[in-house]
Amino acid sequence: MFIAIIWMLVVPLVLAHGEETLWQKYDWYFMIAGIVLFLFLLFKLAKKILKIGIIIGAALLLWHFIGSSDQKIGVVGDIHYHADFKIYLEGEEYNFSQEKYMSTGNITLSNFVHFHDGNGRVIHKHAEGITLGFFLETLGLKLNESCLVLDDGKAYCNQGDNTLKMYVNGKENSQFETYDIADEDRILLSYGDQTEQEIQKLINSVSEDACIYSLTCPEKGTPPEEATCVGETCTVEK
Repeated sequence: MFIAIIWMLVVPLVLAHGEETLWQKYDWYFMIAGIVLFLFLLFKLAKKILKIGIIIGAALLLWHFIGSSDQKIGVVGDIHYHADFKIYLEGEEYNFSQEKYMSTGNITLSNFVHFHDGNGRVIHKHAEGITLGFFLETLGLKLNESCLVLDDGKAYCNQGDNTLKMYVNGKENSQFETYDIADEDRILLSYGDQTEQEIQKLINSVSEDACIYSLTCPEKGTPPEEATCVGETCTVEK
């Protein structure tokens, strides 16, 4: 760009003190050549600026998403919440008490949130900002407002009268994967075409055992002896 500017400023001066007739004859050619060179260099510079801008923009966008994700989830051990949880698929309860869904002394699927002690009906949450979608992903499942996909790839998606519904503490909830699990929640996911009466039965079937693990209902007893993580003194497997 500097070369083009010098070309446009210096050439007329040099020619003006030398061969005036040459400048008078070819002044437009020199000016057009200088303008073309200037535009070419400007175009090359613009391409570089555009590339740098795209790289910086992509980096900022990536940082935003990564940073936002990190900020939503707290530090492991800051809290110790429990929630009762059930999923019914076309009227059948899904079995989360299977070994593959359990965190044990040897295998911890997630330090943030998990099932353990062979109890697939009580969620143990150990950090702020843990959503239902995040929890299910630690088990290999995926959830959104219209579909639940199991860890074997089988999908239960809204189709006709068969719909996915979510209830928290007896009330319908539309947050699905974004719902932030709270202490002593009773959460139900149901897929199918159940009537209101049938849905109410499913809601009533969700256990109320979370308070036992949170030690807020001593009248119901104490957590099982084999429990590895109770009350406020949880030691999470690393």
